[in-house]
Amino acid sequence: MRSAFLKAGALTLAGGLLPLLFVEAVPQKFQAETRLQVEAAGESAVSEAVAALRSKASLDNLIRALNLGRNSEFSVDRPSAARVMSDIVSGEETTVAQAENRLRDRLSQAIAATYDRSTGQLVISVTASQPDMAARIANMVGDSLHDRIVVAGVGTSDPLVERLRQTLERAEAALSGFIGETGEQKLSQLRRAESESRQLVAEIADAETQLADLKQKAAQASAMKLEDVLNKPLPDSLEFTGLDYQRQRHVEAKLAVDQLSGNLGPRHPQLLAAQGALEAARADIQTALKQLATSLRQQESAAAKHLAQLRTKQAAKPDDEQIAGSAARLAALETAADEARRNYLEALHRSEAETRVSAAKVEVLAPAAAENAQTLGPSLAEISGGGALIGFCLGVAFAFFTRRKPRPADMVDEAESGLVDEADHAGDLYWPEAVPEAPNAFWEDDDPVHHEPAYHELQSPLRPRYPAPANDSPLADHIREMLMANRRPVPESDLPPLVAAVISGRLADAPSYTTPRFSEEDIRKAEELEELRREMAELRERVQLYSARRSVARR
Repeated sequence: MRSAFLKAGALTLAGGLLPLLFVEAVPQKFQAETRLQVEAAGESAVSEAVAALRSKASLDNLIRALNLGRNSEFSVDRPSAARVMSDIVSGEETTVAQAENRLRDRLSQAIAATYDRSTGQLVISVTASQPDMAARIANMVGDSLHDRIVVAGVGTSDPLVERLRQTLERAEAALSGFIGETGEQKLSQLRRAESESRQLVAEIADAETQLADLKQKAAQASAMKLEDVLNKPLPDSLEFTGLDYQRQRHVEAKLAVDQLSGNLGPRHPQLLAAQGALEAARADIQTALKQLATSLRQQESAAAKHLAQLRTKQAAKPDDEQIAGSAARLAALETAADEARRNYLEALHRSEAETRVSAAKVEVLAPAAAENAQTLGPSLAEISGGGALIGFCLGVAFAFFTRRKPRPADMVDEAESGLVDEADHAGDLYWPEAVPEAPNAFWEDDDPVHHEPAYHELQSPLRPRYPAPANDSPLADHIREMLMANRRPVPESDLPPLVAAVISGRLADAPSYTTPRFSEEDIRKAEELEELRREMAELRERVQLYSARRSVARR
């Protein structure tokens, strides 16, 4: 019983822990939800938007946007060897149209929309094997429903708005599909390449603007004369070039000369000094004009050289043409999507202004998130509990089928032991007197009279004994059982004369084969004799060694 409990407990524990090791292999489904708050829209508009969501065009846009047609759970299973053989035998094969229809059906079954008219909430739930995929599909479906309900609120009779909306959906689907096909690492490279390209274009535009400005300034500085600086206002591009300061010096020197010429003679030293300062100011203005023209020419040359370098860099072949091409395609798709969105919004606003109908208001209350996705199917505790139950059942079955079956020999031994115990406790009931033994009797080891009391089984007069057939037991066990059942005490047995004579005591003079026992005195004498022999051997060795040394010394 203890072994059965141990087996059942061990298999129960193994059954509960084994599913935990393969929990990732258990197929699971995740459900993500997006909640929308719809206002100022009729139930018919919401129903039409939900019905249009399951249309072929809408499902195709969703498939292209999320790249669900390749290596996804919604795509058609890849052909295996068994499937190919089945198609060959049955004569059927899956066409491209059938595969696309199956993909649309699976995606349509995974999307569910529930609208509560009392609260105005629209719940979009998507079931998928991965939580992030379910969240992405739910969010994209929510955006599509948002646009459809808004368009339904302002009236969809305008064909231009409908065409622009379809164009916007196709552009966004193409952009989302390209982003889905591209991995995150490659997408970051494309973004970086696109940013570098845009930065290079902006730098070229700035360099061209700067070069044009420098050319204009240089032309103005070269065309200006001394009289232009003194008599005309300076251009805006040359206000902070130093000419204004030189012209102010010339005005001050001219004013001083005019004041001194009225009070002093033409050769007066102060008047001559003032006239010299005026001439110096005029010379400085001319020098400043030349320096400004030279500096602007140099800046123009540097700007032209920088612009040439940027254009050369732009015209150079990129290191990775595939990255450059993908970046250009990404930029084109983003530009097309932005333009389609802008055109659609403009047409939508015009339609609102013309119809003067209040548009439906749709607000996203709770967008779908992968961490908020609900797990469908059995939980971890349920899986572990089921495994433990299966292990317990297997343990009980294993303990039942591997139990120890009683053998006939064991049954006989148990019966004999029980009979011996009964004979020990109630021997007087079966034997009124002790069995006398012969004085010189020789008992064998296997004699039942010597080891266990004789026993006569009492038979009930009302229950006759019918021995069971011994066909299923070995012959040796059957013979042993018969001998044990028919055993009798030695005095009551009729032995042959020779056997009785042997048992009566004629073997009393037989030689004994037991191990002889020595006294302590004999042991002590033997030890002294051994010690004396050892000392004599040592003395003999010493004498031989001494004789050898003497013979060597004599030589």
